[in-house]
Amino acid sequence: MNEKAGQLRKELADLATEMRDKSDIGLDRIEAIEAEITAKSAQLDTVEMEERQAAIDAQLADLDGRIKAFSRDAARTKASAILAGVENTSSMKSVGRYNETNFLSALVARRTGDTDAQEFVKAVLGISDLTGQAIVPGNFVASLVEQIALVNPYRRVFEVISGVSGAGVSIPYELTAVSAAFLQGGTTGAFGSNKDVRDWTFGAATATLYTIAQIADVGNQLLRQSNGGAERSARRRLAGSIGMTEATFVTSGTGSGQPNGIFTAIVAHGNVPSMKTALSSEPRAAAIGRGIGVLESRGVMADNLVIVMGPTDYWELASEGLGSSYAGGWAIDPAGGAAANPPITSVWGVPIFRDPNWPTAKAGTALVMDRTACDIFTGQEYRIDVSSEGGNRFDQNITGFRAEEEFAFNAEPMIKTGRVQEVTGL
Repeated sequence: MNEKAGQLRKELADLATEMRDKSDIGLDRIEAIEAEITAKSAQLDTVEMEERQAAIDAQLADLDGRIKAFSRDAARTKASAILAGVENTSSMKSVGRYNETNFLSALVARRTGDTDAQEFVKAVLGISDLTGQAIVPGNFVASLVEQIALVNPYRRVFEVISGVSGAGVSIPYELTAVSAAFLQGGTTGAFGSNKDVRDWTFGAATATLYTIAQIADVGNQLLRQSNGGAERSARRRLAGSIGMTEATFVTSGTGSGQPNGIFTAIVAHGNVPSMKTALSSEPRAAAIGRGIGVLESRGVMADNLVIVMGPTDYWELASEGLGSSYAGGWAIDPAGGAAANPPITSVWGVPIFRDPNWPTAKAGTALVMDRTACDIFTGQEYRIDVSSEGGNRFDQNITGFRAEEEFAFNAEPMIKTGRVQEVTGL
């Protein structure tokens, strides 16, 4: 291949020399030389690309050989230690280069006949003869849900009810306000008189389970050689994408073909002046305090409240000064707020959560909510399935990581019962 490239380079040099040294060359010959140079340049590009690919293949083959040699040496060392009576104190199951942090790569490699991968899959997943199902390590499943919670703060705000079967959940909620009880027998309080009887009205909303899903394709060669790095990256990106979608549904879901979000429900059921409080010549913390007061006047005590806002509004709240150039000092004491580590985590004793996916149209707005007034529902919980045989992945030597979950949320009950307060103008 090197000889062919050298020959093409020599022919191109000869053509360039002919065009440079012959002043009486005709137009027809010039056009012919230009056509030859174009054709031979394309051939040279192809040959050089093949040379580079061959070099890369050789390097990868050498690396693969080193890895296999390392695995064999590790196995011999382990065997020698066993024969010598050395106790294995590691609590993590591993075979060769496979362990619980990169076990998905073992699922791929076992198809190619990798004996270490085959042994590790049997040791960790544990195939059940009764159910025919693989048992995924519990710590791995827990880490997937934790990754979503890092992106979707509402998993920490509301209660998450998992394992819901069926198409959705019917959510009853009380429409009649609670009123004080009477004395026995009304105002007289006479012994033996009838007790006061109260009826109240229920409303009902439905939280429909919608499937959120995404697929990430990763080359099998990268999976084998990254020692778990590639699959960790795939898990992290998939969890981030799912978490972003969840958070967007909680705040801005349209309620048509997707969950009914908080702002959508406010417009539909509760967008009235009595449910708003706006910043006006006062610190942001004071405006939020008035919002808390509005909710407590409805019987929603601060112990159950949370505040959610976008990151920009949060940092403006944390670092706000009074007067021109902070002439009046800080709105929140820097020792316990802006300059603390970590910065403020609550206002007036109510926890603050930041939503990095806060809708742009709601910048300058915060929500003060009763965290017990609404739930998040999931079906079979967040999960990742792995396959190298879907579509043409087998031919392309690619493994697909499919993340999906069933997710339901409906903000209608908390809005209709006055459990949310918008604070605008922040």
